[in-house]
Amino acid sequence: MEKKWKTKYRILGIAPYPNLRNSMMTLAEKYEEIEIAAYTGNLEDGVQLAQQHMNRGFDLILSRGGTAKMIQEIASIPVVEIPISVNDILRAILLLENLTEPYAIVGYPNITQPAHILCEMMNYKMNTITIQHPDELDQVLQKLKREGINFILCDVITETVTREAGLEPILILSGTEGIESAIEFSIKMCRAMEETKARSRLFTEALEMKGTETMIMKKNGVVLFSTYNKENLASVTEYLRQMMRDSRPIPAKAFHRIDNELYSIWAEETEFVGETCYIFSLEQNPFPVGGSKHGIRFSTFTEMSARYSSSFYSLTASARLMEEKIKMINQNTIPVMILGERGSGKNQMAAKLYLESSMKKYPYVTIDCQIINDRTWNYMVNNYNSPFNDQNNTIFISNIQDLSKSRQNQLLSLLVDTNAYKRNRILISCSQTLDSDTEDPSKNFIDSLACTTIYMPPLRELTSDIQNAANLYLNTLNVELSKQIVGFTPEALRLLTAYQWPDNFLQLKRVLTELVMLTSTSYIQPDIVSQTIEKEKRQYVPATSAAFDYDRPLSEMTREIVRVVLSQCGNNQTLAAKRLGIGRTTLWRYLNEES
Repeated sequence: MEKKWKTKYRILGIAPYPNLRNSMMTLAEKYEEIEIAAYTGNLEDGVQLAQQHMNRGFDLILSRGGTAKMIQEIASIPVVEIPISVNDILRAILLLENLTEPYAIVGYPNITQPAHILCEMMNYKMNTITIQHPDELDQVLQKLKREGINFILCDVITETVTREAGLEPILILSGTEGIESAIEFSIKMCRAMEETKARSRLFTEALEMKGTETMIMKKNGVVLFSTYNKENLASVTEYLRQMMRDSRPIPAKAFHRIDNELYSIWAEETEFVGETCYIFSLEQNPFPVGGSKHGIRFSTFTEMSARYSSSFYSLTASARLMEEKIKMINQNTIPVMILGERGSGKNQMAAKLYLESSMKKYPYVTIDCQIINDRTWNYMVNNYNSPFNDQNNTIFISNIQDLSKSRQNQLLSLLVDTNAYKRNRILISCSQTLDSDTEDPSKNFIDSLACTTIYMPPLRELTSDIQNAANLYLNTLNVELSKQIVGFTPEALRLLTAYQWPDNFLQLKRVLTELVMLTSTSYIQPDIVSQTIEKEKRQYVPATSAAFDYDRPLSEMTREIVRVVLSQCGNNQTLAAKRLGIGRTTLWRYLNEES
């Protein structure tokens, strides 16, 4: 049969981070010989994306670092790795110029060799460690941690292990020169290779199985093939891995609840190239598990780990200082009450307690009392599928101060009377403080559940965190917003640390995002910081404070002063009362007095 040649080579791009995907798509437009479809996925997620798409007519896969190496192990088409250049490492080092803490470069020779070249060229001393295998990473990172080094300049494959070791990774981003070089090499390879490969017996067997969605895994959890591509892919994948770890043998068919949805799962054990693997066929059950879930969220360890790692709070020195206390609290599963102002990191503290606990292999359930509606409340307290009727879950009940008094009592009764707090790990947050002159909404919970307490200090008391964390967060924003900002000018940093931050970390994260979006230079300038902070002040302080009218009764002026201070304190009545030197009852009376 006559061979047919393609008019264009099709390249599948698997980028460990969004900035790299955008660069792939942009630079590929320069080459008429190719068309590229690029997706964002790191390590195992990248492997899963490759599995989903590589048999859809692609000639080659283009990726980077550890993700490329992992894809090479399972790919049925060639994989080209984007190299890391001296310029890539230089840009990452410049990003850390304002960092006051020591750092090191750890990675494979493809990272450390250009780093050594850079050091020789610049006569620059840098702690550089070369590894040859992932098994070496843990020992190297623990040694660096004992030496007081908390920040690691690395590639994506080292990034995950670095976070697990309790250190902060700084990702080396690829520049255009390396991506262009890899694309040109890919074109040369495409010209010399065959266009198609035969499907394996395993994939044919999987597609013939009964069921609507199929996923094939090795016994060690590596995904070989998947037709499942819904939004909860990560949750389903981790659940199936847990099934392989927990079940001896895995049941042939059973019902399972994943992300609070019911699934019928068929499982079959088979072999592939001498290794045991499992074929899973999934079908979502049409029967509803419960009503509307507005205000309730189910998450896995993988999801919470990613969410915490990408949070602003995880970059702060305060988070690292809390690690020892978290270890002590997690020696048992007694309930925990987390106190502090809005935006002070209470949600992240709850996530960290879960991630470091013995119950991390079970679901993490968030119940946000701030947005919960009547239908969800009835489901939570009355339905047999309520998370409170389950066991071994970590249930985080946030913002209990927003519940009415009757619902607070109903929730407390539910926790105590059904022993839900003994069958599950209960974490609670309250935007109040313990030193209040009136009844605090957290006190009944603390007393009735024998909670241990954690207080999260406001950001204005953590000025050292603002400088270091802001510089580190620039790395995350550079990746998300496709920027290459190196840092702040000294005056810009001074303006950031001088502001009071009434909304704490939530506000600082939002402001930093806006600053990066507005900045077109290498360094964030003070004029942009000043303009942004002034806008924040207008948002948190009523306009009447700028031109105070003294020609009116004293009671009216007093009310306005109380409202201004309350706004500056992020509507925290306890804090506002303390600043004014009055009790909360007096503050409430001023706010509700008739003119």
